[in-house]
Amino acid sequence: DEGMDVPPLNLGMIASYYYIQYTTIELFSSSLQSNTKLKGLIEILASAGEFDALPVRHREDDILAQLAAHCPLKLDDPRYNDPHAKANVLLQCHFCGRDVGREMGADLDTVLDKSLRLLQAMVDVISSSGWLAPALAVMELSQMSVQGLWDRDPVLMQLPHISRDLAKKCAAAGVESVFDVMDMEDDDRNALLGLSGSQMVELARACNR
Repeated sequence: DEGMDVPPLNLGMIASYYYIQYTTIELFSSSLQSNTKLKGLIEILASAGEFDALPVRHREDDILAQLAAHCPLKLDDPRYNDPHAKANVLLQCHFCGRDVGREMGADLDTVLDKSLRLLQAMVDVISSSGWLAPALAVMELSQMSVQGLWDRDPVLMQLPHISRDLAKKCAAAGVESVFDVMDMEDDDRNALLGLSGSQMVELARACNR
């Protein structure tokens, strides 16, 4: 402004608010489109500069390749010694509820911790362009990150000890949400779920949270 003041632009304000790198906000701005689907959103998220320093340990690339073989969204031309490919695989394993071991589990915690603010920034970038569909898809991806589920999975699977088969059994009985589980009579709940006493305590604690 007249060679004296430097006002922030929209992308700069988003990057500052969510404390993310300027290279990441540039990536979001150039990569996100009105027709970007879930697979593309995960790829863009995993490509963020915040994951540049994610460690890929010795022989971990072989383990990542094995994990990726069971991921529903295949990586395009993957290099499993690349931290961004690792972030992508770890996120998909998280949505599948797949155990990745102690060391990579700690890496996954780091990825998830950074992902939430990155996803919020993606929503703001997309909203600035007025695109509804990808904005809703990013919000779903944010929920997936918190719940550890794919968007198509039964919501009861976010609770401990609820398998896919048990979730289907509950759905057949008209119990489809956490609130449905909480509203049941104790005897009916015990008969439907068939869990042990200690498992029911863990499930009740999760429901109350």
